[in-house]
Amino acid sequence: MKKYLDYQDSQRNTMHHPPLESDYSPEYSNHDRNLYYDQKSQDYFDRVIRCLIFCTYDDKKFNTVADCLSLTDIGDDLRIFSSNEEIETLFRNKFINESLRLKISDFKNVTDEVSEEEWVFELLNLKHDERWKKINIAAEDLLTEMNIKERDFDFALYIPR
Repeated sequence: MKKYLDYQDSQRNTMHHPPLESDYSPEYSNHDRNLYYDQKSQDYFDRVIRCLIFCTYDDKKFNTVADCLSLTDIGDDLRIFSSNEEIETLFRNKFINESLRLKISDFKNVTDEVSEEEWVFELLNLKHDERWKKINIAAEDLLTEMNIKERDFDFALYIPR
């Protein structure tokens, strides 16, 4: 424990200086950033599909998986729709057809109607909340447009983020 505390103290006293000049041109830097996200595009796509599938669940189906899934998990997964880099890599790498860009944006807008607190504290009434019904319809529409036929999920493979 003492070694750890000493290490923390030594880090507090260390001054970090940013480099005077960037090693890369802006184009190269952007290329590297794209490459970073491109390498993870399959994971991002899986997360989008998983999230859309969960958003098609009505209150009865959700209750059957409630021991494996919470609204907090769905709210966390929905953050991918707010990440421009993650969504853009899906378009760039043809995981999602460019023609669905507007529907993806509309889905994000519909889910944004639910506040982060409502996701975290699971305040959404899945049976009666009109916002959840709009989310269901938008998710179902997107999955159909993406030609995703399977609407069930193997929870043995699910690890909440």
